[in-house]
Amino acid sequence: MTPTVHGRRARKEKNVLGPKECFSIVLQTLLRILPIPMQGRYKAKDIHSLAITMASQRQSVHSIEPLLSKGMSETNFWYHLSKMDIFDLEIMNRQLLTNPILKLLDRNKPYRFAIDETDDPYYGQECSENEEFVNGGPCKKSTTKFYRYITLELLLPQMKVTLSALPVRKGVKKEEYIRQMVEVIDGLGLSIEVLMLDRGFYSGEVFKLLMGRDIPFIMPVKRNSKKLKALLQGRRSRFRKYILNEHTDPLELDIAIRTCYQNGRYGKHGLINYGYVFSGMDWTPYKISTVYERRFGIESSYVIRNKVRAKTTTRSPAVRYYLFLVSMLMRNVWMMLRWKYFRKRQRGPPVVDEDRFRFDNFRLKVWEHAKKVLKLVFETPVIRPG
Repeated sequence: MTPTVHGRRARKEKNVLGPKECFSIVLQTLLRILPIPMQGRYKAKDIHSLAITMASQRQSVHSIEPLLSKGMSETNFWYHLSKMDIFDLEIMNRQLLTNPILKLLDRNKPYRFAIDETDDPYYGQECSENEEFVNGGPCKKSTTKFYRYITLELLLPQMKVTLSALPVRKGVKKEEYIRQMVEVIDGLGLSIEVLMLDRGFYSGEVFKLLMGRDIPFIMPVKRNSKKLKALLQGRRSRFRKYILNEHTDPLELDIAIRTCYQNGRYGKHGLINYGYVFSGMDWTPYKISTVYERRFGIESSYVIRNKVRAKTTTRSPAVRYYLFLVSMLMRNVWMMLRWKYFRKRQRGPPVVDEDRFRFDNFRLKVWEHAKKVLKLVFETPVIRPG
């Protein structure tokens, strides 16, 4: 029998996550943090809605615009995006990316962080507009030119979120980006249990910066000297001292060496030594190694982000950076929704039911609501009658 309240049938509440909520959280965050001054027919909402729709289908505005009857034209889209200033985006990126997840963080506990860099391939020409931001590198995806971004990731057992992302400029040293990322952590009121970096940041200046500020960190060694290669020969896990830049600007480093058997990994067998530069912790070589290995989950985060990377051929660093932030925001919102709604009801540490809400599920929900908001065109006029 259906229950009644004051003579009327009570509506049964459904605990479901729908397309509207997925789309709206991304859109409202963009509107709140990145307002675009506009006059006339179109509003900032139209710009952000179209960018979200492009990302959800990994399409360019040129491809998606003919499919939508209420979306703005390609010309208007590029005109209004050209108003964006990359310096303003750099200032607001932290607030944009942390807005969905800040309430979920406990300020009274230390966290594990990772700083990494990712490349977006570029196939166009360098010009005065973008020459500062087009970086070279080894050939990937048929190009040696990239727009490069350095990201700060917060690593939780069931959630990895991006707290900040900055475009890389030519001539700016990597320690400057690390300094900015540490300021982001301080600005959020979070404390560092350990900061993990990859070999791309291996330099004396970076080590001095981190040790000078008493920041616990782990970074794998670069086997670029005979002395270091000899240091990594052995049959037991151990700690060693190593002098970096011994003849120019000597710096003493602590090295943790973990020894283990490869057991056919990557087709290799036998004993191998993994070396890590570390500071500010009293962990064993085994723990240092295993904690750092969890950092590799960031690579899967970039794979997820690439599923919502809108396509573009623009030379504008500001527009490319904006589209990059939209894709990272969508990944963060998905992580937040998964953590908020799909944790299992059980004792012990929180466990997310990952199969219930995969990223493709989120992405398609965003697309489903975008079709309603921007009115998907279902019929296409033909040139000749059938």
